[in-house]
Amino acid sequence: MTKLRHIFLAVAALWCAMSAYAQGDAEDKTQPDVDLKPEIEEVDDSTDMRLQVSLITCDPGDDAYQMFGHTALRIRDLNNPLYDFAYNYGVFDSRRDNFIYYFVKGETDYVLSVDPAGFFLGRYSERYGIPMREQVLNLTDEQKSELTRLLEINAQKENRTYRYNFLYDNCTTRATKILEKAVEQTGGKVVYAKKPDGYEQTTFRDILHRFTAPSPWLEFGIDFVLGAEVDSPRSQQEQMFIPAVYESELDEALIQQKDGSTEKIVSRKDDIAPVGQKEVAEKFPLSPLMAFSILLLLVIGMAVVDIMRGKLSSWLDIAGFFLRGMAGFLVAFLFFFSEHPAVGSNWLVLAFNPLVFIMIPDIVFSTWQERFMAGVTIRGRRYDWFELVNLAVLLFTLALFVLPLQTLNIAMLPLVLSLLVRSVTRIIVLGKICGKKKENNNKDV
Repeated sequence: MTKLRHIFLAVAALWCAMSAYAQGDAEDKTQPDVDLKPEIEEVDDSTDMRLQVSLITCDPGDDAYQMFGHTALRIRDLNNPLYDFAYNYGVFDSRRDNFIYYFVKGETDYVLSVDPAGFFLGRYSERYGIPMREQVLNLTDEQKSELTRLLEINAQKENRTYRYNFLYDNCTTRATKILEKAVEQTGGKVVYAKKPDGYEQTTFRDILHRFTAPSPWLEFGIDFVLGAEVDSPRSQQEQMFIPAVYESELDEALIQQKDGSTEKIVSRKDDIAPVGQKEVAEKFPLSPLMAFSILLLLVIGMAVVDIMRGKLSSWLDIAGFFLRGMAGFLVAFLFFFSEHPAVGSNWLVLAFNPLVFIMIPDIVFSTWQERFMAGVTIRGRRYDWFELVNLAVLLFTLALFVLPLQTLNIAMLPLVLSLLVRSVTRIIVLGKICGKKKENNNKDV
C-alpha cells in the first residue's frame, strides 16, 4: 500500500506543478478586491527618473510548485531607492470558492501582482533558500518607459487577471511577450540566437524531464496525465516557457534598435545567493521503475500459483481494479472535462478509466455463482467479453512503447505488464473452470 500511496501522491503533486510550476509563489495573498499595486506615498518626484529594467530568474525549489523555477520583471529607479518593484505574473487565490474543482478543471485565473523588490527577493532568498539571477537589460530610456507603461496598464485591477496555461501562458511567457512588445513598439526588435539544426525537435516532455529527473515519482505522475500533445516538436519560441530556458536565451539574444544597430540585450548578470537554508525533501527509497518491477514479479508469482491451483486470487483482482479505476477517474476527468493543455490527448485513457469498476462485482459474484457478464465462446470455451476487451486494451497500451503515438514513462512498462499478466491469468483460469464445468455437464448427460 505504501507504493500505491506514493503513486497517487505523485499524481496529486502534479497539480501543484501544473498550476504553479512557472510562478513559484504559493502565498495566499491574492484577493479579488485587493489592489495588488502598492501605493508609494513617499516617492520624491523632484529628481529625474533613471530606470533600470532586469529579469529575475529563480532556481527550482524542492516543493512541487517550485520545481520549474520562476520569472519576474524588476523595474527600479536608480535615483530613488523607494521605486523598486517586482512584477510577478504568478499569483493565484487558493481561497476562491470551489478552488480544487476549478484547479483540476484548468480554470485557474492568475494575476499580475506588483511587490516591492526587496519583499519578492527576500521571500525566495530567505524563506525558500533559492538562488536567483538578475539579468540587467540593455534597453533605451524610451524602451524602459514603454515597458513600465505597459506593466502599469497590466497591473490595473481590470487587466491584471488572466487564464493561466502552464505550457502556453504563464509567468515566463507573459514576461517574454510584454518585453518584446515594448521593444517593438519603440522601433526595436529582440533577436534570439539561431539554434543548431535539430534544436526544434525538442518536445515539451523533453524539457519537463530536465527538471523532474530528481523527483522520479513526480515525473511519473506528470507523464501519466500528459498526453501526446507534449510529444510534438516545439519551436525555439515555444520552448521558452520555462524560466531557465528563457534566461539562457536572453544571455545570447541581441536587441536591434530602430537605426539598425545591434548589441547584446543583457548588459550585466548578477547572482543573488540565498540567505536562508534550502530544505532537502525526504525521498521515497524506491523509484517508480523499481516499485513496479517488484510488483510485476509478485504478480507473476501469483499467476503461477493461481494457474496451478485453478483458482483466482480474487482479492488481488479487486484491489487492482479498484486502484486502476481510481486513477482512471483522474485521467478520464482530465481527458473529457479539463481545460489543462495536453491532457485531452492521453492514450492512457483507454486503459485507465472508471469503466474497470464494473469488473469488481463480476469478480465478487463469480466466487460463488455463475459469472453474470455476457460471454463470448471461442473454440468451445466461454470467455467474459470484458476480459477480452481488457486484454486488447492492455496490448495496445503496451504497443505505445514502440508506436509513435505517445511517449510513456519507462516505469509504465512493468505496470502495464503486471496488468497484462493478471488479465491473461484470469482468462486462463476462467477458461479452465469453464472447460471443467462443460466436461462435468457432458458426463452427467
